[in-house]
Amino acid sequence: MAGGNLSSTVDFDMLLLTRLTFLAVSFLTLGFAAVVLLQIVMGRISLEGLLDTKDDRGRMSFSPARLQLLIFTVAVAGRYLHAVFVNPGQGSLPSLPVSVIAALGGSHAVYLGGKAFTSFIQPLLKNLE
Repeated sequence: MAGGNLSSTVDFDMLLLTRLTFLAVSFLTLGFAAVVLLQIVMGRISLEGLLDTKDDRGRMSFSPARLQLLIFTVAVAGRYLHAVFVNPGQGSLPSLPVSVIAALGGSHAVYLGGKAFTSFIQPLLKNLE
């Protein structure tokens, strides 16, 4: 009977440790997010130019590629964090579906392809003219 008591005590201790760790990590993450948001609001972290890119004349202009990359990355990160917080008792981190990984890779490829085109191919084409 003593062995059964020890087992239930260990199970309770592990459950308590798991919950306390989850709370500590949650508070730490929320604290980091609060500090970053406060720094953004106070102007110490500038978001100027976040969605801009230089055009072929060197002027700053809106970049739809950066916007789609930002939206998609934040959406996937949010979905992943939701999966982590919904089921914190798992023995491992949740996996992302292959379709989400492929779409995220495609999103990054579109952005990098556009960046490569404007940085390398456009200047070469200008030199040929």
